Amino acid sequence: MSRRDEAKRKRRQKRAAHSARREVEPSLRRVLTNLKEAIAIPEPARWPGASTPELERPDHIKAHYGDWLSRREPGKSKMQQLENAMVQGPIGYVNSIEHWAMEEFFYHGIPGDSWHPIDAYLERHGERFTPAGQVQLRRWKDARVGLYRLGGIHDDTLELQEWDPIADGAVGPTLRAISLCIGGVNAFRGREGRFIASYVAPWAPEQNIVCEMGYSAILPHSDRIRLASHLGLRHPDIAARPWPWTANRSARHTYLQRWAQREWQGWLQERFVFPFHAFIPMPPHGERLALAPVTGLVPNTATDAQQFGIYFIVDLDKNKGMVCGATNIKLFDLTSPSLGPLSEYQTFREWAGPPPGTIGAPRFRTLR
Repeated sequence: MSRRDEAKRKRRQKRAAHSARREVEPSLRRVLTNLKEAIAIPEPARWPGASTPELERPDHIKAHYGDWLSRREPGKSKMQQLENAMVQGPIGYVNSIEHWAMEEFFYHGIPGDSWHPIDAYLERHGERFTPAGQVQLRRWKDARVGLYRLGGIHDDTLELQEWDPIADGAVGPTLRAISLCIGGVNAFRGREGRFIASYVAPWAPEQNIVCEMGYSAILPHSDRIRLASHLGLRHPDIAARPWPWTANRSARHTYLQRWAQREWQGWLQERFVFPFHAFIPMPPHGERLALAPVTGLVPNTATDAQQFGIYFIVDLDKNKGMVCGATNIKLFDLTSPSLGPLSEYQTFREWAGPPPGTIGAPRFRTLR
C-alpha cells in the first residue's frame, strides 16, 4: 500500500470513529432535549411499597443520598477512585461506564472496603427515618444489575422480566417494580417489549415489589445483546481492577517491548480456556452483535500469525459458524481465565497497529 493510500485509510478511520462517537455520546443539545422531555413526564400517583411515610418518595431520597455522597468526603474521593478504576478496567468500553461506576458505588461501595456508603448515609441522616424505614433503605445494598424486558404498567408499578442473554430467554417470575427515574414508572409508558440494563433492588418483598434504581440503558429488542455487557458490573472486584500496563508510561513501554517479542499464537494457545462466550460483531458492517461461544483458535504458524493476526472459531448455531479476528471480540464473562491473555493481545494490537498483512483488507470476508 502506498503512503497516499495509507493516509486515506487513516482519514476514513478517523471519520468513522468521529461518527461513532457522535452516535454514542449525546450532544449537549440532545441531553437537554431528553431532560426537558423527562421533566414533562407526569409522575405516578404513588410509589407503592413504602413501609413508613418518610419513604413514600424514594426517588427524592435517592437524589438526596447521591448528592450527599458525591459532595462530601470520604464518599467523593472513593467514588472517583472507583470511576477511574473501571474506566481503565476490562469493561471500560461500556458506554458511560463512569456513570455505571457511580451506581455501583451507591449500593456497594468499593470492593473490599469496610466503609459502606449507605451505612454512612444512615449514620449521618438516620434521624430522618424510623427504624423500619432504615431497614427498608438498607435493601438497596442488595441492588443487582440485570437485563430486563419491559412490560406494561399497572397500579403504578412496572412489569419487569429478567432476561438471560446466553440462553436468550426469560428467567424467573415477572417482577413488579417502582422506578426512581424522573417520572417514575411513567417514563416507561409505550416501551413495552424493549430491554433495559439497570440495577434492581428488593423493596417490599411481601408485596412482590422491587425497586428499579433509576439509571438505565434502554434498547429495542433487536439490540438487546448490546446491553449484556453491563452485566460485567456483577463482578466489581474484576471490573475495577485496572490492567497493569495502564499504570504509567513506563509500564506501557515495558509491556509493549515484551509484546513485540512474543510468539502470540503459541502463547495464547497455552492460556486460553475454551469454550467461552463473547460478543461478536456480525457482517455485513459489524453493527449487530451476537453473543456466541468461541470454541477454539484457528490453527496457524507463528509466522502467519505475526503477519495476519490471531483468529477464533465461533459457533453461531448448530449449522453455522464463522472465523473472527481476536481484536474484534469482547468477553462476556469477566471471571474467564481467557480474559487477561485476550486483553494483552488486544492492547498490543491497539498500540502497535494491525498485523501488516491485514492493512487495507476489508473487515469482513466471505470464505469459500
